[in-house]
Amino acid sequence: MTVFPFLPTLPLTLSYPLLFGALLVAGMLGGEVARQLRLPRVIGYVLVGFAVAPVAAAMQIGPLFEEARIFFDIGLGLVLFDLGRRMDLSWLKRDWTLAATGFAESLFAFGLVFAALTWMGFAPLMAGLAAAIAMATSPAVVLLVAQDARADGQVTDRALTLVALNSLLASVVVTMLTAPVHYELRLDLDTAVLHPLYLFAGSMAIGGAMAWLARVLARRVERNPELHFTLVAGLVLAAVGLAQMGKLSVILALLALGIFVRNDPDRHVLVNVELGRASRLFYVVLFVITGASLPLSAFETAGWAALVFAGARAAAKFLGVIAIAPMGGMKWRQNAALAATLLPMSSLALLLLHDVVRIYPEFGQKLAAVVVAGIIVMELAGPVATQWGLRFAGEAAPPPAPGPAPKGQAAKGPAAKPAETSKP
Repeated sequence: MTVFPFLPTLPLTLSYPLLFGALLVAGMLGGEVARQLRLPRVIGYVLVGFAVAPVAAAMQIGPLFEEARIFFDIGLGLVLFDLGRRMDLSWLKRDWTLAATGFAESLFAFGLVFAALTWMGFAPLMAGLAAAIAMATSPAVVLLVAQDARADGQVTDRALTLVALNSLLASVVVTMLTAPVHYELRLDLDTAVLHPLYLFAGSMAIGGAMAWLARVLARRVERNPELHFTLVAGLVLAAVGLAQMGKLSVILALLALGIFVRNDPDRHVLVNVELGRASRLFYVVLFVITGASLPLSAFETAGWAALVFAGARAAAKFLGVIAIAPMGGMKWRQNAALAATLLPMSSLALLLLHDVVRIYPEFGQKLAAVVVAGIIVMELAGPVATQWGLRFAGEAAPPPAPGPAPKGQAAKGPAAKPAETSKP
């Protein structure tokens, strides 16, 4: 019996709130160091994650990090919902070149990455899954860089719409490719056919049900931004939980929720709340955990294949935008800027890869080295490219002088509504 039973038992156990707080403060400080260097804050968050990973391994708190992935899912869920509600289907109907640009850059990314990896000797199915993941641009990176740059304009709005579109396409294609994965595992035909259908239909059903519930509840509470923010945040978290419980796609469910809320005839029932500032704490931890989840040792296994993967993807994004966007009246400067904003890869690609690994662990291990190494490259180069693109388009505010921000100065996030289509 201890002398003082009211004292904690030694050694002390690291709690989840302490872990969350430590990651949040460390990430924030890393982001400020990056800002001092005139780099996107996102790079600081990720580098903190790289630094935390070996410390966590030495302290043997790896399992705690796995449990802390709930913060990862919450942060990504808020990002995906915010992205989905920016996807205005009526805008895509008015300007066919916008939708065509999204399909072109996504399909080019799939085609070039697939061709490059099969040329390097990877199996077609493995190359196809890697190529499908390569279609997606990181929504969290583009949103945060645009917010920090206080960017607003046609390139910014088009970039957010294209990111929503290619994220949706990537998730759908990865879901479709689960059928040949099941065939590769020699599972029965029913599983190979029904599992992709279950993933797609179930995820869309969650998104639709949460959107319906949002409208019902919004009519019964005061039309107040604070109340509606609480309602939206609660439904986003519920959608993440339901998708996890049902072994469905969190990506599809949250994108569907945002798209249904934005494009429903009764969408004005729900106040258009701003999620950016209030949810930034989850975004910071999201990127720190992403950085900690990216083993630098992947380069030893992937080698040149990682650079080929990243290079083919970058070339495809530029080709897809340049091939279609000028038909909508976009100037060459805007086209180059728009293509640059589509380069980042991050947490979304990791979640897609996680879905593949969950279905086929051995297959995922072989695929992971190339994809993870490619994500590391674009995790660092992508935010810089996005920041450059927004500034090159003339839509970012002048970069602040190094040092603390002036008192009372607040960052303005990008507008949620799309800009008007440019005319030739």
